[in-house]
Amino acid sequence: MDSQLNGQGKINDYMPRFMGTRQERMALSRYIVEKLHGKTETPAKMAVKEVPVKIPPFDEKADEYILLAWSNFGMHCISDSEPWWMLLPPGNDISAQLIRRGETPEIVTEGVELTYKVEPGFEYPSRHVKFWDYTKDFFGKKLPPDIGVTGYGLKGKMKLAKENPVFAVDRIPIVPYSDDKTFNPYPLFTIEAIDKNSGKILARTRVVAPVSTEMGCKNCHGGKWRMEGVAGLSDETAEDILAVHDKISKTELLKMAKKGKPVLCQSCHPDPILRTKGKPGLLNISAAIHGFHANYLTEREVGACHACHPSSPDGHTQCLRGIHNEIGLECTSCHGNLEDHALSLLMAEEKAGKKSAKRLMKHLVPTRVDSTSYIKPRSPWINEPDCLNCHIDFNQPETDETFNLWTKSADQLYRLRTDDVGIMCQACHGSTHTVYPATNIYGNKRDNIQPLQYQGNPYPIGSNKNCKVCHTINMDEEMHHPNSLAMFRNLR
Repeated sequence: MDSQLNGQGKINDYMPRFMGTRQERMALSRYIVEKLHGKTETPAKMAVKEVPVKIPPFDEKADEYILLAWSNFGMHCISDSEPWWMLLPPGNDISAQLIRRGETPEIVTEGVELTYKVEPGFEYPSRHVKFWDYTKDFFGKKLPPDIGVTGYGLKGKMKLAKENPVFAVDRIPIVPYSDDKTFNPYPLFTIEAIDKNSGKILARTRVVAPVSTEMGCKNCHGGKWRMEGVAGLSDETAEDILAVHDKISKTELLKMAKKGKPVLCQSCHPDPILRTKGKPGLLNISAAIHGFHANYLTEREVGACHACHPSSPDGHTQCLRGIHNEIGLECTSCHGNLEDHALSLLMAEEKAGKKSAKRLMKHLVPTRVDSTSYIKPRSPWINEPDCLNCHIDFNQPETDETFNLWTKSADQLYRLRTDDVGIMCQACHGSTHTVYPATNIYGNKRDNIQPLQYQGNPYPIGSNKNCKVCHTINMDEEMHHPNSLAMFRNLR
């Protein structure tokens, strides 16, 4: 109710804007909801239990290889509202690098085969979501059950990338629902490196492929969580979203869905991550969603992020779980408040000549800079906060604010960047939003498997002068990047 009053009269002017203070607006909201309608919020709470993780063995003296694996996306949010619409399909990515240990280690890409396999209970996602009933509507082709949009299933062979010495598999159709009827957004995969000639397993490790349906659409659109009172989009929530879209954008999406023809949001709105072109003149999906909702969620700081993303400290995902979160940084520390975040996306779209951007920007006031003119336009998934904005020359940060300091191109993104010898940053430091040491409500071993496997602690691979993980000898040269031999500061 507070969000509705907050956005009233901004995008649609048939009602006047609320003229009182934020405190007065909240008081009116409570009066309408609690006094007039007698409703109180009693959120369901499923107890989160630690799920045991077995760390694969490693013999520092005898083992010839180490296998580093990670998920490119520290959390992939998906919608399970397929009978009505779809925002993102089931899936996440896994990458891996095999290193032959020695005084001069070698990244191995030839003569080996890397395989992946999901843990028991997650092999059949088609039992838990209806995505496969509508793949032809969304992507123009009927996919076999439990096969993702790129042709991968829940087990198989990884493919060697063209641009980096990395084996990868993308869009594995993983969902956070297990056959035991529990919600677990951190399913594990076993990765093995196999000698092609002998069939011998050279190295084995495990890695999380995070995925969550804890999207907070119901907070404003009504309905309840679809799964165990903790996650998933119910039919009531999904229908209301279409009804609102139809009313504001003059579409007929709800009517189409009721006839069995749901749509993929990116079939109209361009999206770099799904590589969809969309329809000419329409905002990209990130600018459209953040730009619209920012008008209803102003002055909320990180609370606006928690309202929609699975990042709330009271939720059942808590996706921001790396060392940055542990030392007190929040979503807004890098991305800015929702107003700033939305303006940066909308300004790029306005610059591209999309007229609807100006409409969404009209009532947004930036919080991190003095005026909108100071905000640097950016494209989603390409121009993002850069690690080296804070860690200048790889040193201890002098600031924890990176808003408005974007990567200039995709190859500068943390998930695509390498060190000076070709090892991916995420291979040693962990996934985006999950950099080592990570804290996971389902058990702290879950996101720290490789550091625990190879060096017995949860810190970045090779940190604290632990060069013997790969080099087998102590090193006095900083081969990987400047300051790589410094001691890790944030010890637990």
